[in-house]
Amino acid sequence: MNLKTKVKYLSIYLILNVIGIFLAIKYWWTDSLILSSLNKFTIILLFSVGICWMGILFFALFITRLLIVKIENPQFISPLDLINNNYYTSEIGMNKAKKLKKSLIFIGFPMLFLTIFLFRFSIGIYENRELKINGVIESIVVKKINKDIKKNRYVFIEYEDGKCSVNFRSDYLKLNDTIKIIYSNRNPDIVKIFDQYKENK
Repeated sequence: MNLKTKVKYLSIYLILNVIGIFLAIKYWWTDSLILSSLNKFTIILLFSVGICWMGILFFALFITRLLIVKIENPQFISPLDLINNNYYTSEIGMNKAKKLKKSLIFIGFPMLFLTIFLFRFSIGIYENRELKINGVIESIVVKKINKDIKKNRYVFIEYEDGKCSVNFRSDYLKLNDTIKIIYSNRNPDIVKIFDQYKENK
């Protein structure tokens, strides 16, 4: 595998993961009631995972070719090439292709779970930092209860002088209850029920 092929694998991995993570961040704080059903926001979030997964497969293929399955042919092979059985026999041979395919799964899945874990961990750090530095505590009266298609209850609240709104999943809050929330005045999409925020700190 020559330098050009190595750079191509790494570039595709980085580009796809940057796109996937960008989409995930952009829609991460979408209202939980909206995300409770299949719509464009949930599809975009799922699509962002799919894009990252495809990038990870390219990186796993790069690692596999570099360390596990030596292929004499220096040409670029994409994960999609391994779906085609004709490619097995004509280019790299059936045995090597099967070993390559298994290695992709064993390397790819742990990398996907690690990527998701690191993403959520980083988001958690960012949210806590925002709420600690730029957090605003506000008392809100629950004026509306919404339900999703499964009849789960969500309390609808407006905050930041009515500029922002959100639905919180809740089975115990009722109309006219007063709750405290905390949100970031720099990124108002970051909002939590204050009591739950304190418990999880």
